[in-house]
Amino acid sequence: MAWQQRIQHAARRACLRVGRRGTFLLFLALLDWVYGASLCGHYARISPTYQFAAQVLPLHAWAAVWVGVGLVCGAFAPARNDQLAFGAAIALKIVWGGLGLLGWLVEDIPRGYVSAVIWMAFAGVVLLIAGWRENWAHNGNGHGNGGGIVGRSR
Repeated sequence: MAWQQRIQHAARRACLRVGRRGTFLLFLALLDWVYGASLCGHYARISPTYQFAAQVLPLHAWAAVWVGVGLVCGAFAPARNDQLAFGAAIALKIVWGGLGLLGWLVEDIPRGYVSAVIWMAFAGVVLLIAGWRENWAHNGNGHGNGGGIVGRSR
C-alpha cells in the first residue's frame, strides 16, 4: 500500500471515530484557537474586560491557555475517553465567565455580567453535550451507520 493510500485510510478511520461528541470537540477547538488568537490583537489591549483579565495573567498567557485547551479538544476529538477535553473546555469557560462577573462586580466593567452569563451558559451547554452517549452501533437490521465505536465513553 502506497504512503498516500495509508494516509487516506488513516484519515477515513479517524473521521469515522469522531462522531457527534468529537465533532463538538472540534468546534470547541476552533472556537478556543480563534479566541486565544484574538487575545493577542490590538483590541484586546483596549478592552476593559481584557485589561481586567491581564491583571490576573498576562494576555499572552491567557492566549496560551485558550489555544492549549483548543489543542486538547482537537486531540481528543477521535478518542474514546474524551472527558479530559470536555472538562478542560468547561473549566476554561467557567473561569472566563467568572472573570467577567468579578470584573463587573469589583472593577465596574460595563457589561461584564453579559460576558459572565454567555460564557457560563456556554459551559452548561458543553456540560450537557459531555453527557451525551455516542450512538454509533449498527442495530443489526440494516439501519445505522454500521461503523464507528460502540460503547464510547458516556
